[in-house]
Amino acid sequence: MDTQTNTIWTLPEIDPVKALAPIRRLVWLACLCALVAGGVLVLSALHIMETTDELSLARERARVAQIADIVVSLQASEADAELARLGAMAGLRDLALSSRPLSGEGRQSMPLLSGPLGGQFLTWTADRPGVLLFQRHAPLRVPLMLVLIGSVLGCLVAMLRHVRRIEQQRAAAQRQALRDHLTGLPNRLALDKVMTQLAAEQRHFSVLALDLDRFKPINDLFGHHAGDQALVEMAARLSAQLRAGEFLARVGGDEFVAIVHRGQQHADLAAFAEDCIAASAAPLASVGFNVTVGMSLGIVVDGLEHPAPTLLKQADRALYEAKRRQGSTFCFAGGSRPAEQSGDKPEGWAPALPPAPVAWVETA
Repeated sequence: MDTQTNTIWTLPEIDPVKALAPIRRLVWLACLCALVAGGVLVLSALHIMETTDELSLARERARVAQIADIVVSLQASEADAELARLGAMAGLRDLALSSRPLSGEGRQSMPLLSGPLGGQFLTWTADRPGVLLFQRHAPLRVPLMLVLIGSVLGCLVAMLRHVRRIEQQRAAAQRQALRDHLTGLPNRLALDKVMTQLAAEQRHFSVLALDLDRFKPINDLFGHHAGDQALVEMAARLSAQLRAGEFLARVGGDEFVAIVHRGQQHADLAAFAEDCIAASAAPLASVGFNVTVGMSLGIVVDGLEHPAPTLLKQADRALYEAKRRQGSTFCFAGGSRPAEQSGDKPEGWAPALPPAPVAWVETA
């Protein structure tokens, strides 16, 4: 029934639950910022480590270049002892001569281009202070940083779940506020919202006020529970007469209001009214197969002619005229009372159907 009784009144424009959507987006943005901040922090630490190692290596190469200027004039027999002394003074690890460049982690080489040692290479093991700092401090600080970032993300996820729960609760409250608790149809508040929206959009629509005939005897004879079941069944029957985009609301005990889009032709609206009357005349399976009711309708052809409260008053006046004629008929708003003694049938009046028997059930 809910699908058939329309989506007009739940459009986002009139859905206050959407007020929480910016909070949800901000929480997602905060989660993203926390992840980006964590990534930037890690990348920054790696960059600082690499930069520190590069600066240290540049200083070491400058010192090796100065040593090369000293040892270029030494003989091979003097080179080893002198390099050991100069390496210790310059703070270079494993400074030595080699016939070829050495490869390996941290191993550096610089060629000697002249002198007795020309063609050989000064080699040493480069210091890597950035890596050393990372190895010393990362085992403690990286897990701590991950825990902090994880805590922030956990708080944001919890907040997001809380926002979603609030949205669900507000959505449920809105549905409850806009729906009739018995039939599940939209209620009077939803009806007002729909008519206001249609008027604002200048969409043509017609309003029909519907009221059951001979409904009170069902409550009197079978109890209010049977009456409630009859209303639920009748709501389903009336909903089945609607087209896509049309609307049915329960506004009172056995009173309904339909908003339909069938053009401005009296014949089309009369056909819809006759279908509703025929649907209501079938026996009520929820009460008893020999129990029936009738239906009277008041019709306002153009819903844009008057504001919402006036529309409902116009439809109610037409409905009361139809009920005055023993019910099970319909009347258009603005129609005049037919002449009782003449055969004239003024425009706006539907022929009255024969009065149906009062709801009744046989007892043993």
